[in-house]
This record gives sequence, structure tokens and C-alpha cells, in this order.
Amino acid sequence: MDKDTVYAVVDIETTGTSVTDGDRIIQIGCVFVQHNKIINHFETDVNPLREIPAAITRLTGISNKRVRHAPLFDDVAGTLYSLLTNTVFVAHNVNFDLPFINAEFDRVGYPELTIAAVDTVSLSQILLPTATSFRLRDLSGLFNIEHDNPHSADSDASATAELFIFLFRRLRALPLVTLEQMIQLHPELPLQTAALFDVAKRLNDQSPRKLPDFLYVKNGLALRKPTAIATTTLAAPSKYPKTKKQKQKLMPDNLEWRPEQAKMMNYIYNNYAESDRHPVKQMIVEAPTGIGKSLGYTLPFAYLGQTGKQVVVSTATTLLQEQLLNQTIPLLKQIVPFTVNAVLVKGSRHYLDLQRFATTLKVAETSKQTQLLKLRLLVWLTMTTTGDLDELHLATYRAPYFQEIVHEGSVTTDNPFFEDDFIRRRDQRMAQAQFIIVNHAYLSEHALDLGERLHQPYLIVDEAQHLPDSTLKQRRTQVKFAQLINELHHIQRDISREIGPSLLQLFADNRGATATLNQMLATSAALENQLTALIERLFLRFLASKRLNNHNQIIEELIPAQDLAAELSRGDVASKAANTTNDLLAELGSLRQRFDQQHEQFVASERYLFEQVDTRIHLFDDQMARLLTIFQQVADQAPASLFWLTINHVGDRNSLQMASGLLATEGFLRQHLYAGFQPVLLTGATLFSSGRSQYVLDQFDLDRETTATHRMRSSFDYANQAELFVADSGPNLSRVAPADYITYLAAAISQIAGAVNKQTLVLFNSLSVIEQVYQQLVKQPEFAKREIFAQGISGSKERIAKRFATSHGAILLGAASFWEGIDLPEEQLELLIVTRLPFDSPDRVFVKANYARLEAAGKNPFYNAALPATTLKLRQGIGRLIRTPHDRGAIVILDQRLIEKTYGKSILRALPTDLNQTTGDVGEIAQGLLNFFENQPDDPVTPPEV
Repeated sequence: MDKDTVYAVVDIETTGTSVTDGDRIIQIGCVFVQHNKIINHFETDVNPLREIPAAITRLTGISNKRVRHAPLFDDVAGTLYSLLTNTVFVAHNVNFDLPFINAEFDRVGYPELTIAAVDTVSLSQILLPTATSFRLRDLSGLFNIEHDNPHSADSDASATAELFIFLFRRLRALPLVTLEQMIQLHPELPLQTAALFDVAKRLNDQSPRKLPDFLYVKNGLALRKPTAIATTTLAAPSKYPKTKKQKQKLMPDNLEWRPEQAKMMNYIYNNYAESDRHPVKQMIVEAPTGIGKSLGYTLPFAYLGQTGKQVVVSTATTLLQEQLLNQTIPLLKQIVPFTVNAVLVKGSRHYLDLQRFATTLKVAETSKQTQLLKLRLLVWLTMTTTGDLDELHLATYRAPYFQEIVHEGSVTTDNPFFEDDFIRRRDQRMAQAQFIIVNHAYLSEHALDLGERLHQPYLIVDEAQHLPDSTLKQRRTQVKFAQLINELHHIQRDISREIGPSLLQLFADNRGATATLNQMLATSAALENQLTALIERLFLRFLASKRLNNHNQIIEELIPAQDLAAELSRGDVASKAANTTNDLLAELGSLRQRFDQQHEQFVASERYLFEQVDTRIHLFDDQMARLLTIFQQVADQAPASLFWLTINHVGDRNSLQMASGLLATEGFLRQHLYAGFQPVLLTGATLFSSGRSQYVLDQFDLDRETTATHRMRSSFDYANQAELFVADSGPNLSRVAPADYITYLAAAISQIAGAVNKQTLVLFNSLSVIEQVYQQLVKQPEFAKREIFAQGISGSKERIAKRFATSHGAILLGAASFWEGIDLPEEQLELLIVTRLPFDSPDRVFVKANYARLEAAGKNPFYNAALPATTLKLRQGIGRLIRTPHDRGAIVILDQRLIEKTYGKSILRALPTDLNQTTGDVGEIAQGLLNFFENQPDDPVTPPEV
């Protein structure tokens, strides 16, 4: 490959994926590129001499009728072979297209092409590291590449050619030091893809390019210069716009006026504005979807923060953090007449440690996946100013390699990247920002530190319904014994491995080091024996008698602190484990001294091996520290803590886990979270289970007298946009056999979803029930042409939600996380089926312990916990359906307890008051759905969102 190379960008459509099984090419598209310009085209349909499957016709638009008179591959083979000879073959997934074409050439008597080949999928993953998808259709949309007919070979080839030209220019634009690092990694990419790096380097050597002003080189890495955060000093603070007229004057013309949003702004500003007439109260504001909640709280706090007091905004997930930073804050900047700035803050392990990453670049890597990650990171460093690894959208974020390069939270002045460190940059920006956007996990861990560092700032908790659970989760300590023992095995293997590099081989000439290593082996074996004995004792004492539960699920056993303390006191388990771990650390310290003395004698791979063992021992120590923390909590017998043991299956002692956790947030949030801030504002779309709900105040650890509460009205017209259907008949849920219940659900879903071909979300409380219902649904002939996605079967939640959102008439079976947090507007979701009221299982550890706590306090667990929690979760589930003012859909609840039980009326009262409700059996519901969807109202005008 050189500057004059002709690149043949090829795409094919086929009857299937396997030539050996008789699949054939039905269309070929080829676009020729030279000097970054398209110079020629070739495309043709091909008669495969076999039937084209219906699914392929739906995907490509190529029918049997269309190819009936097309040329055979034999007829076009000579022309195609001639065109491709002396080119470089390029394809989006080259390992499919080139072998398939070569197999077809071989079939008709031509030799295989031996030309070089390049893969644009791999190039895109490397050169576009922050892209969310590498499908050709998505990349075409990202760069406005014309791609009118995806899965048509000529259109795909043209789009791939445009993409290839862009990627090659992007490759050439990389700094020379980055290109050199990429080449030195010797990556194993598909076919000759990596050779393109050498081509780019040679061209850059011939025509050197100046390093752009936004980049700089430090210790062999090209890095992006940080951007300065915008600040301003006002002579006098701008006055808050209290009236409708004042607000409308500030708002952009394309934003709809929302009375409830304006009312929310005033409630917040009036509560927090300094006044002698009333004290500032803690505040809860329920702001339903559609009223513009984020702007509803950021605007008043932007005005309140003009005096210099900063605002911490905490939300449930990192995705919502990014939405606030990239959508709400830019909108706020358009509105207010003064400068607003914000910074996104996450825990240290979300960021790249530059020194650790630079060290790994010196190590020869055999894993293709890790090679690819290193390449992506090198390119990404020329783009990122934050070092936030979430920018990469990596499913492999938790891959072992990332444990070697994520930031541990501290950086010393002797670090060669001290001035460039991403955590230091984060903290510097945080000190200058008006809005600091964190997530609940970070807030729970760092609340008091944040409050002190930022001098008691304002605190907004968005998606506040997640705060109690997030806090409890952060206060949970969990240890997998198998993980501890596995880490010891890795340490022992790295010390004494017979085949491959080991520390004993590394220090073979050093008698003192060898003695230390042998002692480390003995110490790690002693630790393994201690842990194995502890596993056996805990299992026999607390879990050996357990039998299969209803669903053969994970077994969790709550252990009274005094019983666990008695068991742990036998043989002085805690002090022995602590002492033996300290011995291992001391031995490692001794070995470290000898290693540092001989440091220059070792090559990079040998130094890496030592550092790997060092890292493993410290990881083991971290995990042991968690176990010892639990032991100490057991000894202290703190009344607010609980302890439990878990195994995956009956008798499976190898999966034993020990855990401790905080039982409830009451009495905790005030002292350990709110204390560092001004009175807190808690907001969310679904917070109250009833008009004067004590449950929400208990969950948020607030007093009614010192808390202002407001429930904003929904802007949606539920009377015209939705209808609720409740089954008034069905099996008795307390008596029905599990198999009969599955049969009922499958039949009911088939009849209801089969009656209307609508995008359907079915919510369950159990993954095992989903699996069984799914197995029955996929056999139903009426669903043969409809996609069915099932959580736990069809992939990750993110993958399922993404595929479902782009489908038509699909059915999604989801549990747990699908009850909230997914946004499916308009025709992405039109029918919601709730299979069962979402009561928590009373067998779960936390549920059982919480009910016991409430009973001890003289409260009824059902009315003080179970019912309000279920009501809130049902409200959240129903909230998946109507997301915009022009959505329309129906809700079906297959649980007649809503009709039969007294508490059902309480739940129904918590739903939107204008939501029409109809009851009936499954057949009547199916007919009601047909009537609902046939009677479409006039299409409402879509207002812009604030």
C-alpha cells in the first residue's frame, strides 16, 4: 500500500452467511477509491439459482422475481476478478465479504484473490473511539453520509467508501507520536488493516504536519489541552424572573410555556431565597414527566447561586449526568443573562490513570481485545479533556485490562503525568464550577467531603426515588470467598509457574529473593487453608440444611449478629487472617526492595510481571480488608447493620459470599449526607404513594414539620392519551401451581398482544417467569413474524432496549430495571402489560429484615412498607407508556387483586385521576384494546420540550 494505491470498497448481499451450506451472493457493490476520491463504481444483482429466504428479502428488498433474469456469478466473475486484481480490498467486516467472494470464485473455477484487505469496522472502532455504534447505518448517520438503502450492496459500498475516505484522513491527521505508538503495538487486526498505520506514517514523514494547537506531547503520549471553564463576575446579581411575563421574555421563542414548570421554579426560589419571614426548609417536589423538571430546578438555582454558593446536582446514573451536562445546562445558558458553567464529577475509577496506561504500552500484548483497547485509548487521548472512560461507551469497561489502567484516586508529585492528571483536572474544574453534577453513588460516598470542600453548597437530588437504595448499596460490604481464593491461585501461579515466565525464574540468581518467594508461597497457602476452613464452617453452621426454594434461585440467609460472632470467635479467625495477610504484604515489601535494587537489569516484560504480582497481592489485601471490616461490624454488633450469607445453589459452598449492610436510611441520611449542605431539594417524577405519604418522608429521612412538599400536576391528557384495563378474573395467585400460572400468562399475553400489532412491553417480577413465558410465546404461530425480546435471554438491558426501540410490533419481556429508567416515546411503546403487582418478595434478606424492624417499632410492615413501595413501582412502570404530549397507548394489568382487595383501591387512587379505567376478562380486554386503537383522536401538535 502506498499513496497511489487503488482501494476497492466492496459490499455483498447473500442468501445467508455460509457458502459451505449453499448460500450464494445475490448482489455485489464495489466503489473504487484513489487519492481519497471515488474514481469508479461497479454494481450488479446476481441470480443465486436458489430461493432467497423471506427474511433476506425483507432485509435487503431483493426478491426472487428481481434476480430471476440477473446474471449468474459465473457471468460476472471474470469482470469482478479483473477489477479487484491489484487493488486493496476494503469492507465493513472484511472477514465476511472477502472469504465469501473468494469461495464463490473458487466455486466457478477462479483462483482466490491474494490481495491485501482492510476492515472499516476495526478502523472505526480505533479512530472513532467515542462512537456509540459501529454499524454502517449508524456511522453514516453520524457523519451525514448519504445511505438511502441500508442492506443494499451498492448503497452500502458507497457509504463504506465515504466512511473509508473519512477514516483515512482521520488516521493521517493523528500526531506522529500517536501513529508510532500504534505501530509499535504490532496489533493483530483483520487481514492487513494494521498496515494502513504504516502507510499513514510514511505519508506524514514525506509531508510533515505541525502539531495542532489543541494538542501537546508529554512522555510519549499526545494529549488534548484542557479547556478553560467560563467564569464571570457581575457588578450586581440579576434579579430572578418571578412573573410569567418576565420568564417568557427570557425563554427562547421555540420553547412552549409550561405553567407547572414555572410554578415549580417559583416554589424552589421562594423556599431557598434568603428571607427573614420564613426559614429555608428541606423540600420534596414531585414533577411528572413532561413538565421540564431539569430546567424547573436549575433555573432558580442559577439565580440563587449568583452570590457564589455552588450547587451540587445528584442524579441516579452516569447517563443522566451526561444528559444534564449536554442538554439542560446548554439550554439554561441560552436563557439566563449571566454566565453559567458546570462540571461532571464521577468516582476516580471512571477515569484513566495516564501513568498506568503508559506503562502497559511497553508490554507486548497477545490479547487481540486488549490490543484494540490500547489503540482506541491512544486515539481517544487526542480527543478527551476529561479522561472519563465512560466517553468510550465500552461494554468491556470491566475487562481485566481496565483494572490495570483505571485511576485509584490519588496522584503524587513524582508522577510524570502529575500536571496532566485527569483527577486533578476534575478537582480544579469543580472548584470553579457553579453546578457540580454527580451521581447518587458518588454523593453517598463523598457527601460530607463535598460539603466541606465546597463550603456547604446547595444540594439537589434528582431521580430522588433512587437515593435510599443507592445509599444502602454504597454502605453494603460484600465478599466472594471464591474471588479471594482465585486471587491467591494467580499469585501462586505467577511466583512458581513451570511453563512461561515466573518470579522464581526472574530471581533465580538471587538467593535472598528466592527464599522470600518460597515464603510467600507458604504464606499464601496458609491463607488459602484458613479461608477454606472458614467457608466450610460457615456453610455447615448456617446453610447446609437449606433446601430448594420455590424458584431454585440464589439462597440468601440472614444471620443474627450474635450467632455469627460466636462462630467467628472460634479459633480467632479474624486476627489470624489479618496477621497472615500482613505477613504476605511484608514479604512483598522485602521483595520490592530487592527488585528496586536490580530494576535496570530487567526488561519491560519482566518488570511488568513483578508489578502484576504486586497488584494482585494488593487486590487480595483490599478484598481481605472488606472481609475484616465485616468481622469488625459483627464484633461491634451495630443495631443498624445486618449480615447475610449467600450461595448460588443448594449445597454449593464454593459460591459462598458474606455480606453486611445498613438496614434503613432513617437516621442515616440526615447525619451522613444532608449535614454537609444547605437544606436539600429532592425531586423526581414518581415520589409519593399517596397524598400525605409518610413513607416518602421516612425513606428520605425527613420530618414533616421541617419539609415543604409539592406535587406538580402532569401536563399529559391521560383521558385522551391512555386507557387502563384491569383483569377481573384469573388464577388465585396464592394457590395456583407455578406451571399453571405460566400457562395462564402465556395465553393471556398471546390473546392481548395478538389482538393489536403494537409495540408491547410486558413487565414481570421474576426472570425465571420471563424465561418460561418466553419459551411458550415463541411457539405461538401468531408471533412468527413478530420479534420477541426477553431480559436474561436476548442480551443486555441496553442491547434489548435499543433493538426494541427500532422495531415495529415487537414484544419485550422485562423485569426489575425495565420498570423504570427507559424512555420509549411515541410508537416505540404503545401497549404496556403488567403481569403482577410488583410486591417485593418477603423472602429477600432486606425485605425480611426491614419488616422485622417495622414490627419491632409497632408498625404494620404491609401498610408502612410493602403497599407504598408497590404503589410507587407500579406508578413508575405505568410511566413508561406516556412520555410526550402526543403519545398514545394502553395499560393492561393482569392482577385481579386490584379489583378484589381493599388495598387495590388505594393503589388505583395513586394513578392519574383522568386515566380511564375498564375491567373485564382477557377476551373483553382484547376487544377493548381493538376499540381503543381504532378510535384514534386527532393528532395533537407536538410542542418543543423545555
